[in-house]
Amino acid sequence: MRERLNRPQSWRKGTLAVDDAPQMEKSVIIGLCASCALVLIGVMLGGNALTFLSPGGFLLVLGGTLASTLVQFSTRDIHEAIEAVRGSLFVRSESTADRISFLVRLSRRIKEEGMLFLEQEAAEAADPFLRLGLELTVDGQNPEDIRRILQNETRVSNERSWRSVQVWETMGNFAPAMGLIGTLIGLIQMLGALQDASSVGPAMSLALVATLYGSISANLFFFPLAGKLRLLSHERSTIKDVTLEGLLSIARNESPIMLEQRLQSFMVVAANH
Repeated sequence: MRERLNRPQSWRKGTLAVDDAPQMEKSVIIGLCASCALVLIGVMLGGNALTFLSPGGFLLVLGGTLASTLVQFSTRDIHEAIEAVRGSLFVRSESTADRISFLVRLSRRIKEEGMLFLEQEAAEAADPFLRLGLELTVDGQNPEDIRRILQNETRVSNERSWRSVQVWETMGNFAPAMGLIGTLIGLIQMLGALQDASSVGPAMSLALVATLYGSISANLFFFPLAGKLRLLSHERSTIKDVTLEGLLSIARNESPIMLEQRLQSFMVVAANH
């Protein structure tokens, strides 16, 4: 029995091998933890940390941000944005270079065993885009039909990815504004309670802490997460373009050498970005 085509386990269905299991994106975790730690250090060095706690300000900023975002986006958009962030914390052993190597090896195996070999590969592919492309190719579809179908899939996928980016960017824009609203509420309460000294402190706390919450949530969480999703969206779009060109080359029965040379141009484009 011939050995299976060597490719990352993350592209196969089923349980991942221990060595190929998704690994946590270290840059995201380190960045978020370092940002939170620096803020906490600044709070602790400034005196009593309890003065920075304001349940009302926290509820106003985060609740108001979510409510305002719901006006612009649907609950489905927000759910997909949250799932996109959860996915960004884990990176599968997949890259443009990996996909190019896989397609080149696939082309060589097809030269040895024929197009029917793609049926097994399509059944084992965990990537829906790759699986669809392999199924279309093994069915003998016209290369132009394959291009049209896969380009539509790429367009829909890119639109969903960019929608998630827009959700987090919108939350980043709303959070400081909600903090400012909290500040105005606190100042109004403070001015209305100048004769009651016991009420001035809590009102002032809300006025200042709300702005702090808005700035922290926007600049330490929402905008960085949006930027991370933007980079991932670009990388996944490039992998889809590589897959499309590789499968079209296979469908046209081009040589593995020509396929490899064609796909290497994507590495140059990715490096320039």
